[in-house]
Amino acid sequence: RAKDEGCLSATSLAASPDGSLVATGSDSGVVNIYKHTALFGHGGRGVATPAPERSLLNLTTAVDNLAFSPDTQMLAMSSRMKKDSLRLVHLPSYTVFSNWPSSGTPLHMVTSMDFSPGGGYMAIGNAKGKVLLYRMHHYGRA
Repeated sequence: RAKDEGCLSATSLAASPDGSLVATGSDSGVVNIYKHTALFGHGGRGVATPAPERSLLNLTTAVDNLAFSPDTQMLAMSSRMKKDSLRLVHLPSYTVFSNWPSSGTPLHMVTSMDFSPGGGYMAIGNAKGKVLLYRMHHYGRA
């Protein structure tokens, strides 16, 4: 059991496929990323109030969805409370991609999202009942 630093109300949680990272989302739009060992330690006991590896302040409304890419190179985070509110983060550098999604990307209100098993595609569901499929060109296989 650990306390998420600066979080009053947690709204989402995701663990990376390789087990190295844990991401938490809050009602204020903050996403904290923790190393697994900071939360759980090496013997199953972590710190009661661990410091996050990085705090991301790129969303302004409650974080509803968090998804790691299969190779833990990217984290997608979104909120259904605001139109086109989705951000992608490059995890080794903790850099939020500024070139996508752009203001012309028709995401609408994002309700769900996930990466394909190979990481080559990202599916995004929205409140209009549509599923948008995007190719992640960095990945050679889907």
